[in-house]
Amino acid sequence: MAQYELNLLDYWLILKKRGYTILITAALVIAFTFGMTQYLQPIPVYEASARVQFERTSTVASLLLESIAEVGGGNLATQSEVIRSFQVVEQVARELKLVPETVTPEEKRSPAYLNVIYGLQQQVTAAQEGNTNILRISVEAEEPVRAARIANSVAEIYRLENIKSRNRMVTETRRFVEEQVAAIEAQLRESEENLRSFKEREGQVFLSEEAKAALESFTRLEQEYNRVLRLKDETLKQIRVLQAQAIPGGRPEERIFTEEPSALLSVLNARLLDLLQERATLLINYTPEHPQVKEVSRKIQNVKVEMSRELESKMKSLTGREAALKEQIDKYRDRYFSFPKAAIDMARLDREVKVNSDLYSTLKIKHQELLIKSAEQIEDVTIIEPAVPPGGPKNAPNNRLNMIVGALMGAFLGLVLAFMRESFDTSIGTIEGVEEFLKLPVLGVIPRFLEKDIKEAAAKALPRDVSPETLDVFARLVCLYDPKSVLAEGYRSLRTNLQFASVDRNIKTLLFTSAGIGEGKTTTVVNLAITLAQDGKRVLLVDADLRRPVIHKRLGIPREPGLAEALMGRKPWRESVRTVEDLMLGLLGVDRVVNTPGLDNLHIVTSGQVPPNPTEFFNSKRIGGLIADMREEYEVVLFDTPPILPIADAILVSSVVEGTILVYQVGKVGRNALKRTKFLLDHAQAKVVGIVLTNVRAEITPEYGYYRYDYR
Repeated sequence: MAQYELNLLDYWLILKKRGYTILITAALVIAFTFGMTQYLQPIPVYEASARVQFERTSTVASLLLESIAEVGGGNLATQSEVIRSFQVVEQVARELKLVPETVTPEEKRSPAYLNVIYGLQQQVTAAQEGNTNILRISVEAEEPVRAARIANSVAEIYRLENIKSRNRMVTETRRFVEEQVAAIEAQLRESEENLRSFKEREGQVFLSEEAKAALESFTRLEQEYNRVLRLKDETLKQIRVLQAQAIPGGRPEERIFTEEPSALLSVLNARLLDLLQERATLLINYTPEHPQVKEVSRKIQNVKVEMSRELESKMKSLTGREAALKEQIDKYRDRYFSFPKAAIDMARLDREVKVNSDLYSTLKIKHQELLIKSAEQIEDVTIIEPAVPPGGPKNAPNNRLNMIVGALMGAFLGLVLAFMRESFDTSIGTIEGVEEFLKLPVLGVIPRFLEKDIKEAAAKALPRDVSPETLDVFARLVCLYDPKSVLAEGYRSLRTNLQFASVDRNIKTLLFTSAGIGEGKTTTVVNLAITLAQDGKRVLLVDADLRRPVIHKRLGIPREPGLAEALMGRKPWRESVRTVEDLMLGLLGVDRVVNTPGLDNLHIVTSGQVPPNPTEFFNSKRIGGLIADMREEYEVVLFDTPPILPIADAILVSSVVEGTILVYQVGKVGRNALKRTKFLLDHAQAKVVGIVLTNVRAEITPEYGYYRYDYR
């Protein structure tokens, strides 16, 4: 086969030839993609998101402390875990009526209850958005409205839980102050009652200015001394609280309360509360040995160490202050006891009333401040964007993208299959390839035609009342009814090429055969005979196919007598020759024959009666003498023979004629069959003149100026 470098035109011709392969492959891939997309489509899952802003309320001291600390309790990663904590999700489940409002501890630990909470917990995710202090709360559900409802519920309950956590210290401090207010109020009433009873019993007692000044100084010292004792007692309680929290199983809800404006101690206490809350949240889902829990416990211990140091320093300061005040009080007490007892008692009662009154006023002011703080509701979480029902599921397949991908894959696969078919195609696809492969010239190229088209063209040239049988006969004789067509021009081109090919050797007897059945050799030889007769040549057309004779049908004349009778010696071959008179009497009719010039030069020898074993007749010496006689009387003798591969008749006749023409329908047989045919002819010493290509679709390209063809 000839080798070529493919150019753009070659690729375009391959695409045109294999266009159906590409289209069908692409359509199948697209259909398969669509079917699999629908079949494997998952259960729709809708995702709704709410956004909250977490911003811890801080003082200058707390900001300073956080700048030197490792990680604060307000860490957004921690808050993300708090959002998904058991406590928050449980409240959401109650709000959504997934669990009862009130349950017993046994029911709360039941698998059914826990499965509901943990199942809802798996639907919730929380994550920080970039480097901002904004958290996105996302919820997945099978219904869009339900997903939005759960997301909004989680955001709201997280906000409320944050308010509770942040205001728990204020609430407990207010409760403590309320208890102190009630106790001091009772003491104040008691001291006032004692002072009133003393005045009623002793009357008014007067002191000198010196005594009054000494008593006032003594009173101030005792007030300061009592305040130091109270602070020292409070510090001891704080130390005991820390020691109690250090014990395993200690109550994490116990808090350290202080009224001193100690920024460091207050901030450390707030940090401790946050870390205890974080550890309690982690213990819902993890064991105490979990790395995250252990890390938080380590931070708690560090904060406790700092608080212990601060409290110890405070205790040392208070102890020194207590000793100094005690020394001064003892000095004033010596002078105090030299005054009259009634005056001393009255001054002591006045002092108690004043101390209790001042303390009561201070506690009332503190209580009012705590009430205001409780009403303010310290809030670190703000819902900045509520969730809305999503417009579609998050896992919905992208049908448009799938179809585009399927189309691209189908087109690519179609191209691959098209070029594979072209590569594995055993037929010969170019004129140059045929000539190179068989080492024979291409004498004629007969264009491809459709049976329907040639019948329609023949029907236009015949009367309307023509019989179907006549139409079938006439349709094959394109050189008669449509001599200006491309198909007729192909036969005239074949006639011209034959004349040039036989100039040197004066070839008169030509045999037409093919490799297989149905390659168009009979149609070719009949139309060639007509064109030769129209060119003024005296032509004899012989139907040498004694197995499936067709020429008599194509010309509409009787089959008998014919070649078979001449070979068997029953009748001379000249008496079996059909002339223009027989054509007129046949299905072609007088008008068509008379109006077609040159048909009087055409003589026909039909096959005659089909013998039982035609090969024996072609293998006899009689066939050689018969062909010699025909050659003497006619300018051109054309033999239509059976195909070579299934039958040996053509091989026998080819050895006694002057030239053999091989008819090849493009794409009908593979190159191996064609090569075998050429080998059999060469082995029989046949003189193969050339090859005629039939059923050819021409591609004429003016830009390149050469002639190529494609086939079905």
